[in-house]
Amino acid sequence: MQKFSATFRLVLSLALSAGLAACGGQHTAIDLGGTVTGLTRDGLVLANGNSTIAIPANATSYKFPDQIGNFDSYNVTVVAQPTGLTCNLANPKALATGIPITWVNVTCSQNTYTVGGNISGLTTGPLVLVNGTDTLSISANSTSFVFANPVAQGSVYGVAVLTQPPGLNCGVASGTAVMGGANVTTVQVTCQ
Repeated sequence: MQKFSATFRLVLSLALSAGLAACGGQHTAIDLGGTVTGLTRDGLVLANGNSTIAIPANATSYKFPDQIGNFDSYNVTVVAQPTGLTCNLANPKALATGIPITWVNVTCSQNTYTVGGNISGLTTGPLVLVNGTDTLSISANSTSFVFANPVAQGSVYGVAVLTQPPGLNCGVASGTAVMGGANVTTVQVTCQ
């Protein structure tokens, strides 16, 4: 009787395993993706193992072309950033647990940098500089300046004199350009 019970249990176990696999048990294919916010340019590439996806500008969601298995781990990474943006991931790694993964979210933000430079000859003050709508009041004897509001990479900045200091005439050199990928420290203000 013991032999029959052991054999019966083995056959029953195999039948149940086969039934679970047929119903999608441990071998279920799971979608992997999430939402996308702030992606204004092409160039974002994500990877999960050997699977990659290029996400186009203005996308609001994504899904990897390759599914993952149930109980497989995933680890989504940013392979390439779009020019002028930094994209970060929320919930990039975990273990698949039988439901589609839609919460590996991407948030992109514009890279911004400060505009500033050097001043010479500012013996009285204040001198008021302007960059777009950002104004900066600079006191006498200052030798450098930095605007408080950063400028987005790829945008044009233009530093100009808004108000001259008493008894001086100040001019700006190298004050207009397209913002690159670093803080600007080369604007020259000369007063005489």
